[in-house]
Amino acid sequence: MADISNFVPPKDLDQQKLDNVFDHLYHRLAAFRNEAQLYATLECQLSSAPEKKKTSIQDEFITELQKWAQDLLENAYVWLGEPGSSCPKLDFDADTATRHLPPLPSDDNLQSILNGILLLHVTQSKEYSARTRAFLRSFGPFDEYTVVSTLKNPEQALEAVRNKTDAAKDSQNAKNKTWRIAGMAAAAIGGGVLVGVTGGLAAPLIGGVVSSLFGVLGLGGTAASLLASGLAGSGVVCGALFGAYGAHSTASMVERHTQEVSDLSVVPVREQSKDETLAVRLCVTGWLSKQEDVWEPWTIFQGDDTFALQWEVKALMTLSDSLYKLMASKAMSYVRGEILSRTLLASVSDSSSPNRPPQYWPNYNPWMNARALSLKTGRVLGDLLAQRAFGNRPVSLCGFSLGALVIFEALKYLATLPPSQTIHLIQDVYLFGTPTSNGQEKWSSVRRVVSGRLVNGYSNKDYVLAVLSRASNASWEQAGLTPVQVKGVENVLCDRVDGHASWRGLVGECLRADVKIGMDALK
Repeated sequence: MADISNFVPPKDLDQQKLDNVFDHLYHRLAAFRNEAQLYATLECQLSSAPEKKKTSIQDEFITELQKWAQDLLENAYVWLGEPGSSCPKLDFDADTATRHLPPLPSDDNLQSILNGILLLHVTQSKEYSARTRAFLRSFGPFDEYTVVSTLKNPEQALEAVRNKTDAAKDSQNAKNKTWRIAGMAAAAIGGGVLVGVTGGLAAPLIGGVVSSLFGVLGLGGTAASLLASGLAGSGVVCGALFGAYGAHSTASMVERHTQEVSDLSVVPVREQSKDETLAVRLCVTGWLSKQEDVWEPWTIFQGDDTFALQWEVKALMTLSDSLYKLMASKAMSYVRGEILSRTLLASVSDSSSPNRPPQYWPNYNPWMNARALSLKTGRVLGDLLAQRAFGNRPVSLCGFSLGALVIFEALKYLATLPPSQTIHLIQDVYLFGTPTSNGQEKWSSVRRVVSGRLVNGYSNKDYVLAVLSRASNASWEQAGLTPVQVKGVENVLCDRVDGHASWRGLVGECLRADVKIGMDALK
């Protein structure tokens, strides 16, 4: 249930302890900012684009990044009691060391603080940046469900505060003030002055009652004023966060959005709950043995709104049949012999490798056709993401095989857009068995777009991908087979995967055991 008290710094933390939290946040935010800036710099160095264009992208990205970091810092400064005379600037040479600082408070106390910072930041910016989520997750625990409940039900949040003020009647000095405030709030609620999620809080409550209620909890000054104003406009905030149509109708929005791909829709992985979450996860399957394969591999996830991208089902089913035939063909014996004779898959790229596949290799038209469709689908997905089809909230992406290629192409497209349009969009990306080259230039561009983790899951025993990549572009150096040598890309060897068909059944285990994704995200 929505309850403002879940956002207020605990009373047992004095100002000195709150100042220490701010100091930790300042230094670690500087480090987070610097790392993201480094990715933009590396992209600029590796890019073959004209100097003016790539420098412009780098400069715009750094400007937007700095603005986001400073805004988040100022929200934290206000929420933590405005330590010092003014909020410090997060200079580019800011100290990132925290070893000299006292420890942070307990997780329970820290969670209340981060809840409040997040609520204030979202209501002020009217979006939930993927970078905000990635940073706060690296800093400490917080409760997004409480934030959603408060934004969608501000009147319930105030009712909970009113109930807490009732308890203060045991103190004779506070009794009259408490009941006066509680009575005003109760009258407003009972009389219908508070409105629902579409309108936020009614304007008459902003100035006196709401700020007074916050004061009873120990939240005053600028923080109380800004939060009261933010809750008053919670309907606008929710509309921006969740999109004009909401998560429940995203699928129909996608269908209306594009005519470029004949079969494209977004389907929920499981029955959706009544309320949206503050983040979205979109998963993409790379080939299908049955229709249910669109979503079944992704039922391992929990927490965020999880959707699956359904794309070109007929072509992916044809590809599935082709993959199993390939596994039984002479080509597999040939590739295994090549790999074993050279010890490592990555070394097969030397000049002694054949420039074309042997004559007895099977027909690769299903693979070539599906691969071409994946490139096209990726560009459409990139446009959908850029158009905020899921609202102004973080999107994480996960896929295997050609599904990973769809995601990679979408990210490549986002990297071509102005950074101001994409910097806050993508949180984490997990790619497995990706049939694309591991070239540094395009991977560095993708790395800049991603706010959190960018994982390349590969297997050096994926003989099927070796055959298909060799047949399609005469290259063994695929990201799904070998590491990507770009800073910020996490290369994860998924040793249990011994063939391309294994990704379907093992992607969950790879996420859990190899990638070590947060256990709160997995069943």
